[in-house]
Amino acid sequence: MKKGIIILNGLMLSLLLAGSAAADIDWQVISGGGVRATSPSYVVSGTVGQTAVGSGTAGGKIGRHGFWQDFAVASFICGDVNNDGTVNVLDIIFLIDYKFKGGPAPAILASADVNSDGSINVLDIIFLIDFKFKGGPPPNCP
Repeated sequence: MKKGIIILNGLMLSLLLAGSAAADIDWQVISGGGVRATSPSYVVSGTVGQTAVGSGTAGGKIGRHGFWQDFAVASFICGDVNNDGTVNVLDIIFLIDYKFKGGPAPAILASADVNSDGSINVLDIIFLIDFKFKGGPPPNCP
């Protein structure tokens, strides 16, 4: 297991040194434990979501470690509830189906909160109808 930690630490250090001094790295540290993955040359254990920083020793060396992970923000069109690339009557129908008929949830829930009040409800449906058919304000998702 210590061999895997040293390999991961070395890999992270190499990635840091390879970038320019002005590089910005999005990261989150997660703790070890829970799941175990092995191969002939490494062992990795981890539990996603538990914020922690760790350190380990091997051969007289101390390594401080964590894991960098890209938490990309999904891009979407506000009001494009069915995620087809445009805001139209199909989005209104999709949202009615979702809220009142047990239809599938929007792929990106934030795209359905068109009045930006923090919840998806009948007010969002009315807002979209007003926008599409009565010249109301454009959707404004959080």
